[in-house]
Amino acid sequence: MSSLLAIVVPLALGAAISPTLFALEILVLSGRHHPVARAWAVTGGAAIVLIAFSALGLTLLRNLHSGHNHSPADASIDLAAGVLLTLLAAQALHSRKTAAESHNDRTQKRLSDRPTILFAGVGALGMLVNFSTLLLFLPALHEISRSPVSLAGKAVAWLILVVITLLPVLIPVTLVVIMGSRASPLLDRLHTFVGRHSRQITITIELLFAVVLIWKGIAKLT
Repeated sequence: MSSLLAIVVPLALGAAISPTLFALEILVLSGRHHPVARAWAVTGGAAIVLIAFSALGLTLLRNLHSGHNHSPADASIDLAAGVLLTLLAAQALHSRKTAAESHNDRTQKRLSDRPTILFAGVGALGMLVNFSTLLLFLPALHEISRSPVSLAGKAVAWLILVVITLLPVLIPVTLVVIMGSRASPLLDRLHTFVGRHSRQITITIELLFAVVLIWKGIAKLT
């Protein structure tokens, strides 16, 4: 179990570094109407996507897994994720604005009059278009599916993976629930920092894990 978590947790932390989802949650929490309820709806929507992605991913991975520790099918998951992360980093390097940089008052005004339940869809969409998170979530899911640990151990590892991946939306709303208005200065500083450095954060994480995954994929072929 510990060896499985040693692989899954770093990938989950990489998936959790999502300036886009964090900026979206801060935007929702800064609204005037039911901000906490809407923020939880965003979190729920993002969680639903991860659950559905897990179900689909585990089904596909079960068919791909050959039962051997080193197989082309297993290696292809890591290699494909690594290559796609490299392409995402190149796109982020040349794009005018990242998604996190694009959140502004106009977006907040468009959302201000929407019913709370709609924010679950906002969270789901935010997770669906957050490709770097999903590309790191999938290899972690792959490691869980091919692990020899018990079914209960796999369930615990999967739950840890999901919770860590959701930290960009869980942390802001949890801080507001615990601290109330006292959380605002801290969240504002974090939002400013993430907004200013979202491109650098995104590119760094994508390239770092691209190298790790490509290296792992090549190692599985040897």
